[in-house]
Amino acid sequence: MSKRIGKRPKHKRSLPLPGSYLIATEGIQTEVLYFRDLAEELEQKYAGLANRIEVTIPSLTVKGTGVSNLTLIERVAEVIQLSPTLFEHVWIVFDKDDIPLDKFDNAIKSAEQLGWHAAWSNDSFELWYLLHFEFLNAAIDREEYKMKLTQHMQTNGIQGKYEKNSARILQLFTPEKRQQAIRFAKKLAGYYQANIPYHQRNPGTAVYQLVAELTALGQRADTLRKNLKK
Repeated sequence: MSKRIGKRPKHKRSLPLPGSYLIATEGIQTEVLYFRDLAEELEQKYAGLANRIEVTIPSLTVKGTGVSNLTLIERVAEVIQLSPTLFEHVWIVFDKDDIPLDKFDNAIKSAEQLGWHAAWSNDSFELWYLLHFEFLNAAIDREEYKMKLTQHMQTNGIQGKYEKNSARILQLFTPEKRQQAIRFAKKLAGYYQANIPYHQRNPGTAVYQLVAELTALGQRADTLRKNLKK
């Protein structure tokens, strides 16, 4: 029997990955810009992998609803019903705003009862941005968030003021800064006992849970590429 010449063919490797994500945000500016930027980053990391190995490419649908968290649950339910995509993971992103306190808590609990995840922030989504630069464990108002973010932008060479509809600050969110924000948000969450109502967890944010999950997907793609080079 003749010997085979050359390398033995490699079997395709399979690694299960989460599939589709719906990230529905209360706002139509800041949150949408941020998560679409993350979606593009993931898309780049997985580009071309499906042609080389058997892998499920995670897909992110980011939708700004433009409704308050009072009606966000109902709006997202409509989006899911009308969408041709069956989303495996549903995340709603919102902050406390100036609504009745029980409504904020109820929105989080309602999402959990539906099997969704709530990436809430108290008081503002900008808390998540700020945690990329510094730890904060005292409640401040939204104007103070803008002032602090403006200072960090200018310190890092970006002129002008922080604006909610501007993507300029996103370039400062390096992987290292992102990991720092996750650590700081976890540390902040540890300040509150489980029986503390969400509306009293100020400052506080669960955005880190979603970002940590998406970051892990990106790291999985990096690992797959490294293994392909072996």
